[in-house]
Amino acid sequence: MNLSCLLCYQASPAPVCHWCEHDIFFFSAKEHGHNLLSFGPVGRHVKHSSYNGLSVLALHTYPITTLIHGFKFQHSLTSGKVLAKWFVGKQQHLAHHTPQVSHNAAQLLLPVPLSSWRLATRHYNQAAVLAKSIGGALNIPICTNWAIRQGMSAQHHLGKAQRLQHAKQVFSLTPQCIDKLVASNPALKCIAIVDDVITTGVTVNALASLLKARYPQLSIIVWAMTFTPPPKSSLLTARMAAR
Repeated sequence: MNLSCLLCYQASPAPVCHWCEHDIFFFSAKEHGHNLLSFGPVGRHVKHSSYNGLSVLALHTYPITTLIHGFKFQHSLTSGKVLAKWFVGKQQHLAHHTPQVSHNAAQLLLPVPLSSWRLATRHYNQAAVLAKSIGGALNIPICTNWAIRQGMSAQHHLGKAQRLQHAKQVFSLTPQCIDKLVASNPALKCIAIVDDVITTGVTVNALASLLKARYPQLSIIVWAMTFTPPPKSSLLTARMAAR
C-alpha cells in the first residue's frame, strides 16, 4: 500500500516512517530504568505517593506530540494504534530481558476515566482505546467502568497545585469498581492505571489513592504513553543534544 507518514507526510509503508520514529525520545530500561519513579528527572517531578511503578513510552516532545494531539483532538485512531503498538513492544522487551519485571506484571488494566461531557464531544475515551489495544495484545483484561470523572473542565491548563485540588474533587470510584474481579481472582496482585499523557502525576495518583483505600492488598502501577517534562528539565537538554 502507498501510505504516507502521519508525522512528515512522506511516502511510508508504515503509519510512521522509520526516520520520524528514530527522532522520538523513547525511554529505555537500559538508560532510564524499568521504573521511571526511580529515575530522578521523572520521579522527582511526578506525584506518586499512592502507586509504586511507572512505565512511559516516550518524552512528550515533537514529533510524538503530533500523534498524541491527533489521537485526542482529531479522531486519529490510527495514531492511537501506533502508540499502543510501540508500548506493547516496550513491555514485551522488558518481560523478555528483565525477569524481575515479569514477576510484577500488570494483571488488569484500568483506563483513566473521561468526563461525560468530554466523551460526548470526543466520542471515545483515548485511555480506554489504548488500554483495549494494549490489553488485547498482551492478553490482559481491562475494566472501563471502575471510576467516574465529573465536571467539564480540562486539566492541561492548570498548575500542579490546581491539578491536585481539581483531581480530589472530580474523581470517584463506581459502586462496583473491580469488586467482582478481585473476589473471583485471588491471584490478582497488580493493576495498571492507563493514561495517554502524564504531566504532574496528580490525576493517576488521586485515582491510585482511591483504589489503595479500597483494595489495600493490590499493587498499583501506571502505564502512560508520554511524560511532559517541566520547562527546565534535564531531559529537554538531553533531547536537544541528541538532535
